[in-house]
Amino acid sequence: MTFPVLSVLFLVIHQQFCSVSGAEFYSSIHEMTKVFGYEQKMLQHMQKFVAENQGKLDFLKARLREYESERNEAREWGPAYFDSPLNQYLLNKRLTVDWQRVENLMETSTGEKSLNRLRKLRNRETMPDKSELEGAIDGLLRLQYVYRLKAKDLVKGILDGVDYGTQLNSEHCVDIARLALRDQHPRLAHSWLLEAKNLLTGGKKEKELKPQILALLVQAKKELEDFRGLNETYHELIQVQPASEEHAQNYDSFLGSLGEKAFPNESKPILEHAPIPEENELVSEFQAYSLTCSGHWKLTPKDERHLRCGYMTETHPFLWIAPLKAEELSQDPLLVLYHDVIYQSEIDVIRQLTNNRLIRATITGNNSAVVSNVRTSQFTFIPASAHKVLATIDQRVADMTNMNMKYAEDHQFANYGIGGHYGQHMDWFYPTAFENELVSSPEMGNRIATVLFYLSDVEQGGGTAFPQLRQHLKPKKYAAAFWHNLHASGVGDVRTQHGACPIIAGSKWVQNRWIRENDQSDRRPCELWDDSLATLAQIMELSKRNKAQAAST
Repeated sequence: MTFPVLSVLFLVIHQQFCSVSGAEFYSSIHEMTKVFGYEQKMLQHMQKFVAENQGKLDFLKARLREYESERNEAREWGPAYFDSPLNQYLLNKRLTVDWQRVENLMETSTGEKSLNRLRKLRNRETMPDKSELEGAIDGLLRLQYVYRLKAKDLVKGILDGVDYGTQLNSEHCVDIARLALRDQHPRLAHSWLLEAKNLLTGGKKEKELKPQILALLVQAKKELEDFRGLNETYHELIQVQPASEEHAQNYDSFLGSLGEKAFPNESKPILEHAPIPEENELVSEFQAYSLTCSGHWKLTPKDERHLRCGYMTETHPFLWIAPLKAEELSQDPLLVLYHDVIYQSEIDVIRQLTNNRLIRATITGNNSAVVSNVRTSQFTFIPASAHKVLATIDQRVADMTNMNMKYAEDHQFANYGIGGHYGQHMDWFYPTAFENELVSSPEMGNRIATVLFYLSDVEQGGGTAFPQLRQHLKPKKYAAAFWHNLHASGVGDVRTQHGACPIIAGSKWVQNRWIRENDQSDRRPCELWDDSLATLAQIMELSKRNKAQAAST
């Protein structure tokens, strides 16, 4: 077994969801590995308590064997245990819900000392709380939606074709479905509820869960307008449990909304994912981002034939000696991927600098920087003056891009956790951000360009998607992407919209260098036309047509 999204999920899966608190772990693999060590101390206190409470040994010893088995397996895997989002979920579940059950059983007059020590560990600010589950489930649903994964595979621990050996039960599926319904993903909820129903094994648990599953299926089928299926499921529900007043009222309301319409002859087939849009079909920005992440939107060989790769020497004399390996991904707007432009020794220094400094990432809202599910990661900013390695990297960026780094922002470092992503966005600031004083050092101007360093490989997922350019950059350690955020006229270029695709398995570390437009006029001068209104290729084509028309007359 490895340690991915589902390990983090299993920690809290039976508890109510709370709002996100101060410490947070699901949004950073780095933070998850830190709290993992506390469980060993908790096991030690549990062992002492078992020795003092012979009457509860059967239950506690069974849990102890189960948890120790998980830990032994994790040790055998080593750091790779945390690469799987399933195991991350399970660890979170153990550290919240499962340990709560152990704590309740231990709450007697005997073993009070061990119990107090256990509680002290669980109540530390650096331990996960119940709100971690919501983030973990949200990450799992995001993976399912963006990569079009199937619930029947996820239940078996298979993520995008890779088997992580972790399986879910009916109760887990119900909790995931409940959150999917709450967040208006009825297709996903429907798929999880069908799996929950298939996994029922009889006995007391089935009597408890089956009515919940059927009631949620009624809700999902109503939202998906499967009226025949809704009616059949409702009658199945009242056969296993008398209809509650709420269910009866909802059903009467449903019948009233149908009016004179008759039920269709057959239940409506429900697809787990909406069909892939046609080539010219309008889609939302998030759909475009998702389709690019999943590889359904990409350039054709014809589109790519003019793009080049090779050694770059022209931006600085030093490059005559040590040229850079550059891969052109777009010419207009410019998007280049440089290979092998940062070194392991530098990454080691960076990891030391960022240790214990990561906080939940925010986005720029209307009036302030806010935490949002649009961006699930943890980050920190460190000035270039903090270490000579950062200054060296800045000089390399200047050589790579021919940009002035004097007015670049502080180095930003980010680590992505369970389903960690950053939805579609632009790096440049909108005018309202300046008007509302949300931009630090506004005198430095807007973000003219971005350099994104990949500080780690990622086992699955975690690419950078440019929907309008139909480019998907898979994380490659030691590489860096470079693009211009602004037109030469200074207007933000909407074609540079991009997003960090969700992490399926592994941990992703990146470094951002945002370069401001102040003092760049000699490096990137303005064009003779407003290139925010038309591209050079469009202007040249229009000029060519005008000349052809003039010649014909």
